[in-house]
Amino acid sequence: MLVFSIEDDNVKIFMQKLLKEEAFDKLEVRNIALETIVKYEILGNINKDYLQEDENRYFVKWKELKPYIVSLIKGNIKPKLFKIVFSLDDNTVNSLCDNANAMFLNIMYQNDIITGTTGTSQKAFSLDKKEDKILEDIILRFFQKNNIKIKVEN
Repeated sequence: MLVFSIEDDNVKIFMQKLLKEEAFDKLEVRNIALETIVKYEILGNINKDYLQEDENRYFVKWKELKPYIVSLIKGNIKPKLFKIVFSLDDNTVNSLCDNANAMFLNIMYQNDIITGTTGTSQKAFSLDKKEDKILEDIILRFFQKNNIKIKVEN
């Protein structure tokens, strides 16, 4: 599991990439917790009756949900809390690892600090951490590619 934080000037860069650019758009959203004037709890499960497409997936992409989230946090007051659980899509997970059921990127914004973790869900119990290492490498490369500086915790 990768544990990291983003502080100071990097928070603004991260939020720009998350809310205004396309860096996170392909990730699936499992759930979101947002506290502004009220608390929002959003599940990322797709309502198949609402979409026009025949894609075989269970979760909404960040690109599809982002405009709604941006509209909820627009304004001069920062959210008290913003927590989002992303996951890689099933096809990507299956192409990377035989034993991975899901691969997650958890992000939390609170008190002008962003913290995050990665994690994997296994199909069958194993003490092997191969799936975790693969995901950690993907996320580290993702942040580097998008010029997001993180502080990795030990």
